[in-house]
Amino acid sequence: MRLLASLALQNLGRRKARSLLLIAAVAVASGVVFTGATLMRSIDQSMAVGFTRLGADMMVVPDGALTNITAALLTVEPTDLVLDQDLFTNAKLAAVGRAAPQKIARVEHSGIGSHHESADLIGFDPALDFTVRPWLVEKLNRDMRPGDVILGAAREAPLGSELLIFGKPHIVYGRLGRTGVGTHERGAFMSFGTLDALAPSVHGHGGGPPAALQKGKVSGFLVELAPGATPLQARFSILSTLKGVKVVTGDSTMSGIRQGLSALLDGIMALMVLMFASTALMVSVLFSAIVTERRGELGLLKAIGARRGQVVGMMVTEAVIATGAGGALGVVLGILVMRLYERSLVYWLENVGVPFLWLDTPRMIAVAAGAIVLASTIGALGALYPAWRASRRDPYDLVRGEG
Repeated sequence: MRLLASLALQNLGRRKARSLLLIAAVAVASGVVFTGATLMRSIDQSMAVGFTRLGADMMVVPDGALTNITAALLTVEPTDLVLDQDLFTNAKLAAVGRAAPQKIARVEHSGIGSHHESADLIGFDPALDFTVRPWLVEKLNRDMRPGDVILGAAREAPLGSELLIFGKPHIVYGRLGRTGVGTHERGAFMSFGTLDALAPSVHGHGGGPPAALQKGKVSGFLVELAPGATPLQARFSILSTLKGVKVVTGDSTMSGIRQGLSALLDGIMALMVLMFASTALMVSVLFSAIVTERRGELGLLKAIGARRGQVVGMMVTEAVIATGAGGALGVVLGILVMRLYERSLVYWLENVGVPFLWLDTPRMIAVAAGAIVLASTIGALGALYPAWRASRRDPYDLVRGEG
């Protein structure tokens, strides 16, 4: 193996210009694949966080209920109108991907804030939620448990501290970032079970318990569209199936972007695959020409006793060394390009409200190693067939065919 590698390096050194052009071509292709794959995965996970922070595509509330529409979130205002908690479970609407129920009760004398300050107690199902926890900016290093609460940005309390709500102790599990939405800013979020345990102690503005705290009732549902569904389809499906409800839609542009992002990234990945396929064809054509040019040399090697496997191994090793070096160089160039544009890309995404999350180091190393291995594999496959064909010919025919 060492002899094959030595011969391969000598052969690459004899045609320096051609070898450098091959390495450069593979480096460009590998750099594009490495940079594209890393950026796509980073953008994908960044968009996933950013789009979940945009909240629901639409909201389903009782007909007549007040709602709040902001650039960031759809929210239900506290109301005495309620819906059944299993409304969407029984309906099974194809246009609805997820429906997260919420209970919202505005109360006084809760113990949160000053004595006469009203507070919003918001119950949600952690298993179905996709609008509350994406806004967490800090939380305890564990899963949410019964008795835990998440405070809005306007509430001040250390993580892990005990908070009395209507005289009952609760643990501050996390805090939300600033949303600009009143209920989220001053609210205390908790699971349905935690809120149900508080219900006997809660009294609304009218003196009695808020209607939303009744067992099996909710204030409304935050809805995410199913893949491929349009807001118009979902709206028609909901209103024609469910009675006594109102559908409030958010920014349909963001819904379209959310649904189109996955298809866009898949399309870019397909283009990168085509680029690597074209590189493989280029390597194959180049090594066909190299083998033709070196028929006399290969004939002499066979004449002095070189076996077919050794001839093939020398050519494949030469291709692997050249394309592997090109792959490594491409990874280095890709890293430099990403660092060059990091500030502008991150700045733009943060301006549109999307936090940019680079791939972590282990996964970035895995992508880099994959790009180098893929480049080496393309080199091996590109050289294999021309070398195999040449190895099958008689030494006399190879030497006679020179020139």
